[in-house]
Amino acid sequence: MESVVTKPKRRGSFIVALLALAVLLVSACGPTHIDPRWSSISVVNEDQIMLAFGDRLTLVNAVDGKPVALLDADGNVRLDEQGNARIWEVRGTEGGQTRFYNAPVILDADTLLAPSYDMKLLEVDVPVARLDAGGATFDQQLVSSPLVTDEFVYQGLSDHDLVALHRDDFSEAWRVTTEHGIWSQPLLVDGVLYFASMDHSLYAVNAETGELRWKTDMSGAMTSTPVYADGHLYIGTFAKRIFDVLADTGEILGEIETADWVWGTPSLVDGTLYVADVGGNVYAFSTGDGLTQQWAAKPATGAIGSSPLVTESAIIVGSRDQHVYWLDPENGEVIYTLQTAGEVMTDPILVLPTETNNLQEPLVVVSTTAQQELLVAFTLERGQRVWAYGR
Repeated sequence: MESVVTKPKRRGSFIVALLALAVLLVSACGPTHIDPRWSSISVVNEDQIMLAFGDRLTLVNAVDGKPVALLDADGNVRLDEQGNARIWEVRGTEGGQTRFYNAPVILDADTLLAPSYDMKLLEVDVPVARLDAGGATFDQQLVSSPLVTDEFVYQGLSDHDLVALHRDDFSEAWRVTTEHGIWSQPLLVDGVLYFASMDHSLYAVNAETGELRWKTDMSGAMTSTPVYADGHLYIGTFAKRIFDVLADTGEILGEIETADWVWGTPSLVDGTLYVADVGGNVYAFSTGDGLTQQWAAKPATGAIGSSPLVTESAIIVGSRDQHVYWLDPENGEVIYTLQTAGEVMTDPILVLPTETNNLQEPLVVVSTTAQQELLVAFTLERGQRVWAYGR
């Protein structure tokens, strides 16, 4: 049965959120659409990093920061017409307005799905590093990653609605109508799809049919994916709050204030929820008996719009003040402050040593807005800069 939990609407928060995105876009855009101001990174094959930025997708070696060579079926490096080694890089359609805000997701062993700001969900042929003719086209921009299952591809649209596509042919299976856009990836748990909207509502729908299970007003716009644990959902909003929501019914079990908007997805590790806000603050909340603050710190002078990276030795966050911070997990005190050439607006990622990548120690990799330093790698334990990748 459908249930709707309501709280008084605060439409001003939505308008402010739209203005926030506009500032990010306008600050990077002149008369024509150029590189967006944020990128996305993910670890591929344990030792490669997929960088989505501007009009292209690029694979970079996590060990040395060099572009990954494009190989043929026999494992030999492909050469261009001038005999130069080709790299694994996919560019948007020539003359088009393709821009990548999110790293692609895996469709199958040889295919990636890449959401593009030019209203397309693009298929990428991995072995030859090129765009295929398949995929899907929408009437709105895409600023969030899709979620892929054996049967469906779930994609949020920037202005309104979440769409479920049949995986085999990308035809529309069903759609959930929302008042405003979906700017984050949905979450699937036990046949229920949870997603947050800029219309202030957190939704739970049947993942097969799209039937609404519940819809809860969270008092503010949301740009992140909820975190699930033991029947609870945790999410932050532009209403300057972190919420604890019962996953079965959408009932709000508890909420706690933050100093500013929460843009990124919280990180939940061993019962502690780590949260950052756009005021440069970082928090640790216990979830064992409701939400209880363990500590709060303000390491940054600029916005932190990403999810904290949680390790045993440090909580790591990047900021628009062009720094990356290592914090003590026990109290939030700053361990290291490391400078970068540009603003850090994406989630830091951890690359671990394996038998094949020859890393001597774990690396923390961040992406910045500076062309000369789109990726930077630091050692986890010492905060030592190892390499940087730029275009």
